[in-house]
Amino acid sequence: MKFLLPLVCGLLIGPALFAQEYFDFLGAGHTKGITVTTSHNDQENGERSIDGFPVENVDALSDASRFLGQAALGYDYEMIQMAAAMGYEAWIDEQLSLPRTPPNNVMEQVYVANDYNIDLLEGYTMLPTVWWNTGLKYPDVLRQRMNYNMSQIFVVSAFGSDLFEDYASLNVNYYDLLNQHSFGNYRAFLEDLSRNPSMGLYLSHFGNPKSDPANNIHPDENYAREIMQLFSIGLYELNNDGTRKLDGNGNFIPTYDNNDIKEFAKIFTGFANGAPNGEFGEFDGSQLSATMPMIMYDDFHEPGEKFLLNGTVVPSGQSGLQDFNMAMDNLFNHPNAGPFISKAFIQFFVTSNPSPAYVDRVAMAFNDNGQGVRGDMGAMLKAILLDEEARTCSPLDQPNLGKLREPIIRYTTYMKAFNPMPENGEGLFGTTMFGWYNQTGQVPMYSQSVFNFYSPEFQPNGPIADADLVAPSFQIHNSTTSVGYINEMTLWTFLDYHFSDYDVFEDYDPTVLLDFDTELDLASNPAALVDHL
Repeated sequence: MKFLLPLVCGLLIGPALFAQEYFDFLGAGHTKGITVTTSHNDQENGERSIDGFPVENVDALSDASRFLGQAALGYDYEMIQMAAAMGYEAWIDEQLSLPRTPPNNVMEQVYVANDYNIDLLEGYTMLPTVWWNTGLKYPDVLRQRMNYNMSQIFVVSAFGSDLFEDYASLNVNYYDLLNQHSFGNYRAFLEDLSRNPSMGLYLSHFGNPKSDPANNIHPDENYAREIMQLFSIGLYELNNDGTRKLDGNGNFIPTYDNNDIKEFAKIFTGFANGAPNGEFGEFDGSQLSATMPMIMYDDFHEPGEKFLLNGTVVPSGQSGLQDFNMAMDNLFNHPNAGPFISKAFIQFFVTSNPSPAYVDRVAMAFNDNGQGVRGDMGAMLKAILLDEEARTCSPLDQPNLGKLREPIIRYTTYMKAFNPMPENGEGLFGTTMFGWYNQTGQVPMYSQSVFNFYSPEFQPNGPIADADLVAPSFQIHNSTTSVGYINEMTLWTFLDYHFSDYDVFEDYDPTVLLDFDTELDLASNPAALVDHL
């Protein structure tokens, strides 16, 4: 056998596109020269398993595991059984109804556990600590997966920022914002996103003043550009199925130009400190300013008309917030919003290369949740996870299916599977994740730019690029990170050593205990162990 490629339905390895004329491989009909045995002593079932189809008697659990691999930040065997028994829609409904765990509350727990040692817990340390404790210790696994995916689309990053190193509450407050809106309405989220102080500082519209031509001062255009390009409508006009529209000459049609950026930049003038005694200007470093939405200071807001997309004119003489709300409506109601946002989330949850029909179905749920409401993120999420393309299991028939699981998702999936328990006295996980970042290139809210850890259009050289498909997470899967991940896996499995930053907390032991009792009981029957895993 020249090349071994697992294509079992429960795995998200893909895209599973490799030229058959070059490779012999295992899976999806390719069992040449291979003897298959199973714990069921049933040769037919073994062949079916390796062929990419569910095995009799365990097919429901296999499929539930695959579903949770898409939907959850991590899960254990009991949750697999629960999802299989409840049905996926009922499981999603239950997850949507679970009370949220505010990251700000978890931050307070960490402070209390460490006697409010502010110097010890500021900057890089607090956000990873809060992130792990929120993600690993609470049952709302769908919300946690949604929060993490949102953090990679609506990016704020501590990378390279002295400000974010010094003020932990900025980072945690931003993740709390995602947590609040994960199942809410996109219009409300877009408004709160634009007024969040972390976003305002990261994309520089915090303290953005009106024009002063005499002193060569003009509104900052950074956020105006990114809210259109990355957070709402994208670069080109789209059909509802996510495909790009063409003009009469067969060219793509831009959604905006430089003049549009300048007009939107005027909208985002006048925002600054949201604390009750705040003033317009630079961030004052106070806890209130870090955690409260930016407020509008009308004296510093650009006056006059503003010309937005699709012929919308913001009239002169309004307040700054009135101008702002018209701009939010303009982007929210743009025809691109549904397909652009829907496809972005499909790529993070299910597959790197969704079909136009899949995007269209999800975008229709975004456009109308069935009750006349546009922008219902919960309805969009349910449409993504329950769609026929998400639930199918035919890698042979659809070689573009699937995605490479990114390092963080692989890690949380591994941890949650075996009931992780921190060994320090306060029952908290704690880390800066410096070592993890060096090994894998990924730490929550620590991407090197607003474009995330990888581009949604990245094409690795070879068969995937030759077929004009994308595989975004392969951009950080290279000779260094692939080996680094395996090194980390060795530490987790054999040394119970998950967080290498032992000096983060006073008297902190980085040991994380995992429960392998069930697996050890099955160790004498390797086939049964493999079936269980």
